[in-house]
Amino acid sequence: MEHRINEEFIPEEIIEEVRSRADIVEVVAEYVSLQRKGKNYLGLCPFHSEKTPSFTVTPEKQMFYCFGCNVGGNIFSFVMKKENWSFVESVQNLAFRYGVTLPEKERSPREREEIRLQRRFEEINEWAASYFHDLLLRLPEGEPGRLYFAKRGIDLETMKSFRLGYAPERWDGLLDYMQGRGVQPQELAEAGLALERGTPGKGGQYYDRFRNRVLFSILDRRNHPIAFGGRVLDDSLPKYLNSPETPFFNKGHHLYGMHRAHQGIREEAYALLVEGYMDVIALQKAGFPNAVASLGTALTRDQAKLLRRYTQRVVILYDSDPAGIQAALRGGEILRDFGIRVDVLTLTGAKDPDEFLKSYGVEEFRNALSKVLTYVEFKYRTLVQDAPPQSIPEKAELVIKLAPDILKVISPVEREGYERFLSLELGLTLEAVQREIASQEMKKPKNERVQEYSQQKQVNYVKNRDNNMETLISKNSTMHPLPTVYLGVYRAERMILRMLLEDVSHLPKIKAKLGELFWKIPEHQQIFDYLDQDGGLPAHSDESVQSRLASLLLEELDISQTERLLDDCIKEILSTQAEERVEDLQARMAALEKSGDMAGAMALLKEIGERLKRGEK
Repeated sequence: MEHRINEEFIPEEIIEEVRSRADIVEVVAEYVSLQRKGKNYLGLCPFHSEKTPSFTVTPEKQMFYCFGCNVGGNIFSFVMKKENWSFVESVQNLAFRYGVTLPEKERSPREREEIRLQRRFEEINEWAASYFHDLLLRLPEGEPGRLYFAKRGIDLETMKSFRLGYAPERWDGLLDYMQGRGVQPQELAEAGLALERGTPGKGGQYYDRFRNRVLFSILDRRNHPIAFGGRVLDDSLPKYLNSPETPFFNKGHHLYGMHRAHQGIREEAYALLVEGYMDVIALQKAGFPNAVASLGTALTRDQAKLLRRYTQRVVILYDSDPAGIQAALRGGEILRDFGIRVDVLTLTGAKDPDEFLKSYGVEEFRNALSKVLTYVEFKYRTLVQDAPPQSIPEKAELVIKLAPDILKVISPVEREGYERFLSLELGLTLEAVQREIASQEMKKPKNERVQEYSQQKQVNYVKNRDNNMETLISKNSTMHPLPTVYLGVYRAERMILRMLLEDVSHLPKIKAKLGELFWKIPEHQQIFDYLDQDGGLPAHSDESVQSRLASLLLEELDISQTERLLDDCIKEILSTQAEERVEDLQARMAALEKSGDMAGAMALLKEIGERLKRGEK
């Protein structure tokens, strides 16, 4: 098997060698303070906030699992989640660390040239970021930048963590610096760091793009600079000057501050989306590590997709002027279409979050944050402020305008809440509002209906035979809830898998008694399929599968009772299957009775009686 991700090929045997050489405890200990407890190590989970350690690392199994947030997996899963690396990136980094040589893939001349240009682009941007940053921190020419940031309340540590910089008031400062490193002016121009006088490519003179500006490094998820945003030190125009798009940088694919915020977003369970670079810096500095901003443009679908990888909720905090309100409405609609719960925060008494924090402080900001409006409420307030409805037709038109947003809400309770909100605000009956919204639903093709996910974690439930409900799993990112299953079946499936993980020789007996497709939980089926194929464990699979696998491996198993335990689990599943068949027959019988087919109903009743007589309950 080979893994092909980002045009890289890694043979399965190489992945296994990396995994066998790597020490999960050593790697995790760089991020988490671990204490030994028996065979395992315990610590505070790095993926959610907790005060009591529930994060477990098992060196014997080379797995980790958090009993608080149900996240788990192997060493690749851990670094992928912690560093936001792809699977290939995690293998590459661990291979380098533990001395495993990765094979070179055969590439065409064109591919080799693209890789060379990509690496050159990264190298040039790294040198440029170092030039601007060192000039700001150490050199006399950087004094204007230091004074500007000091005036804005930015300390040295923040300058370093965001790799802030300063471009001097020179036409050739960066050009001269790069010349000493063998970088040609044309290369700088292609990277968006220099401009050419006259017709490009005709051998004209080059000059620095950024001059007499403080610079904000745009850092990717690996903390590498890929572009820059420059701000003037006074009120001259243009206020902001950003790197142009290049073959290796598309501003619509990135968010400012994400190099630090991806972990904060996961911990806080939502993203705080603002407009400016300084807003992100001020908010993260004030204890809001989940703040990010688009790069001088309106929010794009790719940026929404990026946010959706980390959270299901975004709070939009744009300026409260007309342009900011319209941007919030457009951005909220894009986020909503990606299944993201959108709330909107409007600050009063300050033009932006940076100014608000300076004027009123962190606690007042937290107080404002606790009073956000849902996207539907925000849109309603905006619409009635611009054009207050006076007549009944105008009220009906307002309901129609908000119907698409309400129809995307999956929670019946939440949807009815919005409908009641409109009925009270507009003086209409709840039934009339609901009928109007339902009529809009019927006008849309089914494939255009997009679900919006509740702010609350989705919870899957299991049901025992007395119909008592018990919580099974909480998930942040499940796109569709799992089917309801009996608690006994769920436990039996887990135990069967646990025994298979300990000893795959149980496989023939299980297949003979139950077949191969009896699993109710999709992750259980995937793990079983893998074990059935080669008896090994998947190095890379869906995050939910890795988490389920880790939780299984951490369960204690009394190996002296495995045969008896296995028989009990098989009996539980067979018994439930028989009961489900009877329930299905009863449902079919009721349908036949309703349709008037009494002969068919009596035949099914007879079959049900025979099954019950044989003990198939």
